[in-house]
Amino acid sequence: MRVRGASIALALALAAGAALWITLAPAWRQRPGHPAPALVMPLLGGGRLSLAQQRGHAVLIDFWAPDCVPCVAELPRFERLARAAGPRFTLIGVAMSYSDPHAIRVVAARAGITYPLAWDRDGRIAQAFGVRVTPTQILIGADGRIQARVEGGLAAPLLRQMLAAGSG
Repeated sequence: MRVRGASIALALALAAGAALWITLAPAWRQRPGHPAPALVMPLLGGGRLSLAQQRGHAVLIDFWAPDCVPCVAELPRFERLARAAGPRFTLIGVAMSYSDPHAIRVVAARAGITYPLAWDRDGRIAQAFGVRVTPTQILIGADGRIQARVEGGLAAPLLRQMLAAGSG
């Protein structure tokens, strides 16, 4: 009986460990210094944007949702940043899978967003970057490697790092 109980406990522990690994593995792979996933993102207004084609300049990805108050508050700041930096970097807004496409469009229009917006309809983009909360920003350097990750709000140091990475 003890052997059977120990076997069941071991099987449960292995299953829990495997589930934890599957859940956390994308986040661990997407830490600073690791290559960014080579994704093609469907844009909300039609078309696609390839991260691989952005190599050679910095990319800032903003994961957001129209019902996330801090996310919406940051949108005008990102728009100003995109206009000021010009071709030195690409800013991409990625609306989370649970977001309503109509709400995304309405909020983006109110904020005057002109940079590319993707809707992560199936959660594939967020999963590839290990994103679990909004807002989350990911900075990818010109070399295609993740330079920084900020969860819960844009940090001033990330902006400085982004502009420095985009100018090189």
